[in-house]
Amino acid sequence: MKKVQKIAVLLLAVILIVIAGCSSGKPPKQALQAAMTKITEADSYAVKMSFGLDELEVPQDAAAQGDAAATAAIVGMIKDASITVNAVYQKEPMRTDLNMEIVIPGDMQMKLTVPMIVTEQILYVKIPQIPMLPLPETITGKFIKIDLKELAEQQGAAELDLTTQQKLGKELGEAVLKHFDEKTYFSEPKASDAGLPADLKADQVITFEINESNYPKTVDTIINQVLPEVLDILLANEASLKSLQLEKADIEKLKTELDTNKTEILDTLKNDVKINSAKLTAAISDGYLSYQAGKLSVAASDKESGQSMKLGIHYDVVYSDFNKAPKFENDIPTDAISMDELTQMFQLPTGL
Repeated sequence: MKKVQKIAVLLLAVILIVIAGCSSGKPPKQALQAAMTKITEADSYAVKMSFGLDELEVPQDAAAQGDAAATAAIVGMIKDASITVNAVYQKEPMRTDLNMEIVIPGDMQMKLTVPMIVTEQILYVKIPQIPMLPLPETITGKFIKIDLKELAEQQGAAELDLTTQQKLGKELGEAVLKHFDEKTYFSEPKASDAGLPADLKADQVITFEINESNYPKTVDTIINQVLPEVLDILLANEASLKSLQLEKADIEKLKTELDTNKTEILDTLKNDVKINSAKLTAAISDGYLSYQAGKLSVAASDKESGQSMKLGIHYDVVYSDFNKAPKFENDIPTDAISMDELTQMFQLPTGL
């Protein structure tokens, strides 16, 4: 495996740890897993989420392959971008309404608001007005109707099965967390010291953290225990592999490469990757995961090629209104535009 590929494995693994911690607040680790399991059993809830990119430096060779100036401009534009999501979820009949707002700051700040409605079979996306990209009035403000079953067939993926994906996520989360001992990675700070929202009443606050002192042990744990078990779980879930557009042969190949190159991979990850911070804070209220905030800052370099990359992200999520009657802002649109109709609207007349 090339060093850049091995670096990518670690970045994926670190993010996987954070996501697993988020998705799984008794002892901290057990409480965290139980709290997220309880969320999956809720009939409904509301979510407020924000996500930001604090730092982004792409490998130098990636910029050289295309227009370096354009790459730098894009990186600079999205580095300080922020995304916020307000969503309402209902289990039966399955429906999620969300409003996504994307803000790209700068001299010509751009703000996009994209409402979406997701049902068991259909995704509705409202076309926003995009600055500097005027769209026909017949399109803006209208919902596009996307048949999820047709989309899955076109992409060669399995139809979305929320129950299957929740089960897989739970299995992966448990497989990751169980290998990280409580004394090294988990702590229970006071609510007043955890930076929780002022109006949030938490019964328990849990922190999971990877830092400079435990990072070498983290790498050993990921490569020797976590990834092998994660790959085995994926190999045992062929339906989930298809829905994720992963091939069983590719997972088997990755597992073989991991075994064959384990010593070299461990050396590369310990010497060429630096974790500045990888921290998750979670709050539990009435047995439910009611809040989570995460921060990840990682840098990777390859001495032989001189390539380097940096990634810094942060996010926070607040869950509320568990099992209350959901309040949806929009009705299911009856005048939505199909993808075929949208394609026809953008086709030029014959002969032009």
